[in-house]
Amino acid sequence: MAGQGRPAPIHCITNPVTMESVANVLLAAGGSAIMAQDPAEAEEIAALSRGVLLNTGVPDAGKFRACMLAGRRACGLGLPVVLDPVGAGASRFRREGLKNLLREVRMSVIRCNQEEAQTLLAFPDPESGSDAGEEMRAGLWKSGELRSGGVESAVSVEAGRQADMAKELAGKYGCAVLVTGDVDAVSDGGRTELIGGGDGRLSRITGGGCMLSALCALLCAEQKDCYEAVRSAAALWRESARAAGIRADREQGGIGVFRMYLFDEVERRRSL
Repeated sequence: MAGQGRPAPIHCITNPVTMESVANVLLAAGGSAIMAQDPAEAEEIAALSRGVLLNTGVPDAGKFRACMLAGRRACGLGLPVVLDPVGAGASRFRREGLKNLLREVRMSVIRCNQEEAQTLLAFPDPESGSDAGEEMRAGLWKSGELRSGGVESAVSVEAGRQADMAKELAGKYGCAVLVTGDVDAVSDGGRTELIGGGDGRLSRITGGGCMLSALCALLCAEQKDCYEAVRSAAALWRESARAAGIRADREQGGIGVFRMYLFDEVERRRSL
């Protein structure tokens, strides 16, 4: 629990837009963040951590290289690795970088939105190492059958299909999966659950998904069953958002007040 013993350090190779929020939510939840981005130290820092978050937002070649090195080292040490494939379908560069990363690093968890899930499902199987089919997939993006909203999801499916997507992703990549939307779908290929609740204002603050991915990494570092860890992270995030919304409404506060209370509620629940 938060506040007991040394905080679990999570190596976060993450989106520079949301670094501060990710660090703060980990602190609120009783963990801590190490944010080493350079490939020259990625492996060494991963070895000092209890879990690794690979968030590919605002990517460049060096960042993908750092993710590869940190992910491989974490896998070698038996540490959980969480992938947040931000804007996976937005460009060929992102798709290629993520395909290589998924071939080389066995993820413990993939946390993504519906569009990102659709993109990862369109990739070739990671075991094959083949690039066959990229032109077909590029055609689908061009035709609109596969769409990109940048870092926001341009895809919205009903809850049953969302659960199926999570289950398919879990089977394809051999890990626990959390697909977020109006509800969250959690699966490890065998167990699958939908988690509702929360507050719609989560979609109006920058970094909501990034912070949830960090919570997934922290809880995976604390328990061996990544499915249960991710399920707990999703429930924690939605329960905290619901309580923050109630407090903000009581004070007639805006989105900034909601964001402030969100951190408070994460801390309160993790301190119980």
